[in-house]
Amino acid sequence: MLIRGLLVALSGFLFIFAPGLPMGLLRRYGRGFPREFLYWGMGICLVVSFLTALIQSMVRQSIQGIGSTAVATAGEPSTIALSLVTPALMALLLAAGMAIYSRRKTLAEEERTEAGLTLGFGAGLIVQVFRGLDFVGAGLRLAYEGAGDPGLAPLANPPMLNLVVGLLAEILFRIAVMTVSGVVGILVVRSLSGSGRLFWLGVATYAVFSWPILAAQLAMGGGAGQALLESSSLLASALTVVYHLIVIALAYRWLQRTLTQAPPGVAVPADSPRRTRKKG
Repeated sequence: MLIRGLLVALSGFLFIFAPGLPMGLLRRYGRGFPREFLYWGMGICLVVSFLTALIQSMVRQSIQGIGSTAVATAGEPSTIALSLVTPALMALLLAAGMAIYSRRKTLAEEERTEAGLTLGFGAGLIVQVFRGLDFVGAGLRLAYEGAGDPGLAPLANPPMLNLVVGLLAEILFRIAVMTVSGVVGILVVRSLSGSGRLFWLGVATYAVFSWPILAAQLAMGGGAGQALLESSSLLASALTVVYHLIVIALAYRWLQRTLTQAPPGVAVPADSPRRTRKKG
């Protein structure tokens, strides 16, 4: 249990810091990540996550009755429909939040790519960040207290191969959502130039990214959002690893090509001294 627990704890740290990989790789293209946009992306994602969870809960209570939960009603058509609609709702609210904030900044054309990328990365940093802390805590408890806690069963009982592949899938998810968020941020901010199609493409990109995993979970009898480690299915984890690798490759390739073609620009507030000197 000691080795298993330390492996889980290490995976938790990798889960938390995994977003640094795409950020570090993209710095090679002369791009910075202005902290203002990074923080606003994080804040927008926090607000949107809260609103999405609130709306989802209210709709579920109104359809299925007060006190109903996704676990208790798993398999019902209304639960399946709500599980698939929720990512689309979150994508729409997230894109709308990014668009509203970016419109207020009055960004120059050459600054929009970098601003959108940073907003998207800020949002990606927040997604399930506390799950990494859960892994660290659970791993340390498993290493030093053993498997006596029933809550540690999904980590203590599966074969080691299942555990390793499941943890790899979780880490790759963190990198995948980071790169996809960067793509969405660029599409949304670029849509301010007058191309509304890019806004809806950003919404669709974020929603479609979530649907295959949700559909697979529902098809295998699990609940939407169920952790891979809780299902202890080697096949599910392996397929998820492959899916996330494909998503990462496609999203990173798109970001790489976009950053290469777009002129470098540093997003700065409209009233900053740098912007004033540039106009003068």
